[in-house]
Amino acid sequence: MLMNKDWINHNRATSEYMDGAWNFVKTIERNKDHPKKILCPCKNCVNLSHQYVDDVYEHLVIKGMDPTYRIWVHHGEQPIQSQMEGEFDLGDGYNLYMAADMDVVNMDIGSGEGSEKEFNRNLHDASTSLYEGCMKYTKLSAIVALYKLKNVNGWSDRSFTSLLELLHDVLPENNVLLNSMYSVKRFFSRFDWRYEKIDACPNDCCLF
Repeated sequence: MLMNKDWINHNRATSEYMDGAWNFVKTIERNKDHPKKILCPCKNCVNLSHQYVDDVYEHLVIKGMDPTYRIWVHHGEQPIQSQMEGEFDLGDGYNLYMAADMDVVNMDIGSGEGSEKEFNRNLHDASTSLYEGCMKYTKLSAIVALYKLKNVNGWSDRSFTSLLELLHDVLPENNVLLNSMYSVKRFFSRFDWRYEKIDACPNDCCLF
């Protein structure tokens, strides 16, 4: 589905931007058969939480669209071949590594129709609701949020696995939350996300 993106280049106080944001949320609402909530792509939510449609509109006007979210795959846009061959930004993936103080160095999803289909299947799996009826988290957004906590708090892989096991047991039986650090790493590898960890100043100084 081709989506008009001209409106995001306008000042958020203009009618062009506000009308474009309104048309965006109403189009998503219509295409998804009028759900109560949709993923919010604003700068704060960055596709990590579902919000009511009117709230998504307000977030877009007040906070603006996440600038890293350039191909709107979470809202029905299908990447074309030329985009698949270039840099493909999922938004969630980018913010995962930014939140974890990591530097993305390469992302290669392969080439050809087979690679594209496999990538889209993986993406669809990642966008699955955390459990039936869950409107706030997808499989990917839940992993992203938890992985951010792991890195912010300096948890070991072993302690993170223990947390995942407990949460998997606490959540409804049909949940799709991964239950080990090993399975999280394998999940990320399906998208061929490769990264290297960088040191950051404990005083929050800028790195050059």
